[in-house]
Amino acid sequence: MNPALLTLFIACVAVASLVQAGVLYAFYKSVRQSTLRMQEILGRLEHKTDPILTTTQAILEDAQPKISEITANLAEASAVIRAQVSQVADSTGEIVERVRMQAVRLDELVHSTLEKVETATNFLQDSVVRPVRRVHAIVQALGAGLSFFKRGHSQRRSPDVGGEEEEMFI
Repeated sequence: MNPALLTLFIACVAVASLVQAGVLYAFYKSVRQSTLRMQEILGRLEHKTDPILTTTQAILEDAQPKISEITANLAEASAVIRAQVSQVADSTGEIVERVRMQAVRLDELVHSTLEKVETATNFLQDSVVRPVRRVHAIVQALGAGLSFFKRGHSQRRSPDVGGEEEEMFI
């Protein structure tokens, strides 16, 4: 191999190594600078959030027994409400059953009353109205008979008037 070419190759490798070292150094500086900025931001953020976290922790520590009490109260109230609803449902069922039974009784009472009214009406029809009609028919017949005899008696007294009436009748 040619020593000049070898020297040129070594020089190129040396320059490339120096450029690479420079790029790595610039990268190192950039990362270091970013790290310093991130640490500064983290410090400020920690400084600002520390009181908030402390307050939040104090609130949670204070509220934890109250939340436990509220949860227990809700569970107890839920159990009481469930029992009350069960009792109301049972009572409602009993009331509905009683109302149904009373409705059946009322229906039987109305039906019985209507049968009695019908029986009484039939009794009155048979024992009062028919005999009254018969008596009324007899009275009318007697009235017609008396009227006939009366007319006959009048015709004997006045023969002229009777003849006209008889002609009119026929």
